[in-house]
Amino acid sequence: MKNWIPIKPPFARFKKKVFIRAAQVSGIVYQIGEYPALRQPSKKIPIAAIKSVTMNTKIAYLKKCLLQYRKITGYGRGIAGIQVGIPERIAVIYTPRKLITIINPRIAKKSEKRLLYPEMCMSVNPIIAPTVRPSWIEFEYYDENGQKQYWNTKDDTKKQKILNRVFQHEIDHMDGIINIDKVKFPRDLILESNPAFYKKAKFEEV
Repeated sequence: MKNWIPIKPPFARFKKKVFIRAAQVSGIVYQIGEYPALRQPSKKIPIAAIKSVTMNTKIAYLKKCLLQYRKITGYGRGIAGIQVGIPERIAVIYTPRKLITIINPRIAKKSEKRLLYPEMCMSVNPIIAPTVRPSWIEFEYYDENGQKQYWNTKDDTKKQKILNRVFQHEIDHMDGIINIDKVKFPRDLILESNPAFYKKAKFEEV
């Protein structure tokens, strides 16, 4: 009989980097359990206040936090005001071309098609939650100039499906909902441990 030899967990070096990154951004975004407002609906922003000095300062801070988070971790597609201590209905979304500010979003339509895809959230870092969401949404919102805008892109490319998902993720934050709340079974939650995980991740229709 051969001697028993322990098999150690994989990707030890990568996991160490993951937790180092989590520590580095711990002072940027509130985590679940340390800020009760994360679980409460955010307040609607008066239209007249959107272009105020105070709101401009908040928007600038939100953008700074998102870019700082991305610089440290290499990822992060959106951030809601509530995640950095601003309990108002506002979020900033990252795209390669520009940062999109959405204020007081209101969803008008949702796709009947539902897609499962693994999501990360800055407030539950480094947990990955396989989350079911509509393939697309249509919603109206105000930009940082106080102008009403309407999002209705239904492009079926991976890029646009992810962007539609990011909008939904951040709007959920404004309602006090976090992606882990949408996981059917707690055992489906995943720790960010495999460096190739997202290279293999695919949208699944459910």
